[in-house]
Amino acid sequence: MDGETFRSWLAEHGCRFDHKTRRERGTGHGVVTVHREGRSTILPLLGSRQAIDAGVAREICEALNLDWSDLPGPKSRL
Repeated sequence: MDGETFRSWLAEHGCRFDHKTRRERGTGHGVVTVHREGRSTILPLLGSRQAIDAGVAREICEALNLDWSDLPGPKSRL
């Protein structure tokens, strides 16, 4: 699944996103903090068409208390 689809799915399930700019360049990958019902987790900043790793998507869903089996796409991929 691509990053845009995953972020849209998270937003549909009540998540909000905090985009923070980094003051120090070259300190690793960009990240977005995702919040839902008092929980939060870090989402790697991906391009809209860049694929997100299935394991990372599952960890994010579990941290936000979302059912990862409801993710869009083929059910057999995870």
